[in-house]
Amino acid sequence: MNRTTLFLGAMIVTVVSIVIAIYYAIPGVYHVLVSGSHPPLSPQPAHILLFAVIAILGALIALVNRPKTARR
Repeated sequence: MNRTTLFLGAMIVTVVSIVIAIYYAIPGVYHVLVSGSHPPLSPQPAHILLFAVIAILGALIALVNRPKTARR
């Protein structure tokens, strides 16, 4: 797997994780895959934290594997 493919994949994971974290932060929207003490219509702090951590890891992987620029 080359660096460009890994970079693009990590960027896609980062963007999707940020969107999902925002989705779980919105109150009044039915959140799927919810169990535990929080009702499905309230923000889900555990899910927000999980997807924020995944987004940060994706951004770090993208940063490490960014494509080299051409030097003049």
